[in-house]
Amino acid sequence: MKTIITEEMRFRQRIVEYAIKYNNNAKAARRYHTSRQQVWRWRKKYDGTVQSLANGSRQATFTS
Repeated sequence: MKTIITEEMRFRQRIVEYAIKYNNNAKAARRYHTSRQQVWRWRKKYDGTVQSLANGSRQATFTS
């Protein structure tokens, strides 16, 4: 299955690349009006590709 690059993923990539460039998550969060924690999560997931910033599954898995 091929992942479609959405505008949201491109936006996340701009934020992450800005944070990496200045090595400052707080500065990127303020500039792009998001939280430091979210920038940190995206940076942690980012591997240089837009696809790495895609939303994962939100379905909870329960074991019995």
